[in-house]
Amino acid sequence: MTDSLPGAAVREVGGQLVISHESTELRFVPAEDLARLPMPHTQRLRLQHFLEHREQPYLG
Repeated sequence: MTDSLPGAAVREVGGQLVISHESTELRFVPAEDLARLPMPHTQRLRLQHFLEHREQPYLG
């Protein structure tokens, strides 16, 4: 389980990561390691926007 607020960092508070039909791998990684992970461009963009602490989501 994670605890988060819009525009705030996510922190792990308990529970287990569970793979579903929508995922093949789950893990927590430091933000500095994201650039070397394979992922779709749109997912990378969402993570980049989150790390920029934007007040409004990009809906483009």
